[in-house]
Amino acid sequence: MEFFSGFSWAVPTAFADAVALCCFEQGDTLYDTRKAYEESWDDATKHIHHWLQVRYPSHAKTVAGESSGGVFEKNWGSEVRVDLYEDCKKVGDGQIQTTQGRLYTALWTGNVEVLQMEYQEPTVPFNVQEVNRKLQETENKAAEFSQGDPIFVMARDLSNKISKAKYSKVFSKLRNHISGDPQVLTPKLAGLNDWNAIAPTIEIVFFPIIDLKKEEVKALVKEAVYVPTKNAKKEMFKIKAHGAIF
Repeated sequence: MEFFSGFSWAVPTAFADAVALCCFEQGDTLYDTRKAYEESWDDATKHIHHWLQVRYPSHAKTVAGESSGGVFEKNWGSEVRVDLYEDCKKVGDGQIQTTQGRLYTALWTGNVEVLQMEYQEPTVPFNVQEVNRKLQETENKAAEFSQGDPIFVMARDLSNKISKAKYSKVFSKLRNHISGDPQVLTPKLAGLNDWNAIAPTIEIVFFPIIDLKKEEVKALVKEAVYVPTKNAKKEMFKIKAHGAIF
């Protein structure tokens, strides 16, 4: 079983849509350790400190797109009710009434106190589109991977199917022009200033180019990601919407 490494809790990648949309639903059960999924229940309980089960809402999820940031933000403040357990004993008499954003933050940081409405309201993290517009901050790190040739940098959200598909298309276009494999870093290691405010499913990918000029790299990225709108009177492609070239 695979997990999102950016969360403090053990969040399986099977919860990708719930994570991408910030929309957990009735029946979703999550644990603070991977051992809950890897060992028998009797053995796992020796390692589980907290776990929870969502009791409300019950509506079906939709599939997340890369531009689902608006949906994420809308869901961030919506109601969710959970049963929380500590050392396998239920916390409190009834369900904890909280928000999707507080639940997401608890899974991210490991701080279950944020589930309480009296606790400070957590801030919505930066999404992949917002991070792509911040990638100029990675220039120093990009220089470490460059051999004097251009380097393309993009953000990838591992919970977002469209973001992952975009990465695959870019990689397919650039794979014959890069030195080795793309370098994948956390936002912190990539040099982003607000790394701790970026969604924990986002990573930064560096493509070290070996035989192309910047304009040629831009053209290949455009081929990979740009779909012009019908009846467009002018070209709307902007490289900063998809990454950065140094």
